[in-house]
Amino acid sequence: MAAYQIDELSRDYLNVEIEPPDITRFAAGNRGVPYAWTFDGLAPGPRVVVLGAMHGNEIAGAAILESLLDNGIQPLVGQLSLIFGNPAAYHAFDPSRPYLGRFIDVDINRVWGRELVDDTDDRAEVQRARELLPIISAADYLLDLHTMQGVGAPVALLTRKPATIEFVSGMQSVPFVLSGAMHQADRVRLRDYGRFGDPTRPAVAIQVEAGQHWQSSSIATGLKIVRDFLACAGLIDRKGPRQAIGQKKLTIVETVLPEAPFSFVADFASGTYFPERGTLVGLSGPDRTEIRTPVDNCYMIMPVHFRQAGGSCCRFAVEA
Repeated sequence: MAAYQIDELSRDYLNVEIEPPDITRFAAGNRGVPYAWTFDGLAPGPRVVVLGAMHGNEIAGAAILESLLDNGIQPLVGQLSLIFGNPAAYHAFDPSRPYLGRFIDVDINRVWGRELVDDTDDRAEVQRARELLPIISAADYLLDLHTMQGVGAPVALLTRKPATIEFVSGMQSVPFVLSGAMHQADRVRLRDYGRFGDPTRPAVAIQVEAGQHWQSSSIATGLKIVRDFLACAGLIDRKGPRQAIGQKKLTIVETVLPEAPFSFVADFASGTYFPERGTLVGLSGPDRTEIRTPVDNCYMIMPVHFRQAGGSCCRFAVEA
């Protein structure tokens, strides 16, 4: 594995405010799938899945699921499954090097294509994905809950299809919605698996980045997003009036893949708006090539502070 590039700004993001919860008490599950808990409502309705801790170092997701389970969340209708996505990687989390431990063998968020049917592929995350398939394949609505390296408002990543856009438009907890060509587009994400990626099918899958990986505030943010998602799916009642948030639907215009070493010129938050093309945002490679905003009126989404060679440092997007 290539070494991570850590600069002066990156070090400001090494503070882990969250105490990783002990999730071993949830290991058995309640329907035969480890670390998966399914609850039935009192009347027919949609099947809804919420996953957290898909990446082992995104510990806020585990804390969010723990809170939901400990507080006895129960769907009014349909069926709700709460899943700790990658427990093996989660158990390997090291708070002294929190940027490590995203996965054991391979990113579980990139194995939802040919890997699932390749009998020779026995990597840990592929086996876990296969284990979850019966629940995933039956879902009408799926929330893949993540956190991100930078600070900033929550952002939903999704396939732009009518059913998904209509659904996410009702989520008042998500101010930014991002679609368009993704880095490593040849590797299928969970949100694009099967029916979720088919524009003619009504099934909805949304990946949401709910704040910075290790800030304690990301737990409250994530819980708000989950409850909003479940209310939009009709599984729970919404508390309080719906509020308009001026949700911005963005399309990626550039994913920046800098040379090493790379550094930002300032501590940009996800969602930072740049009115003018050509604004300096970073310096790339040994010759310190300038990285500038590609177009007018664009937003920086999900700046990356711990990078490996070939990895992205951010995305630029414009309103669709």
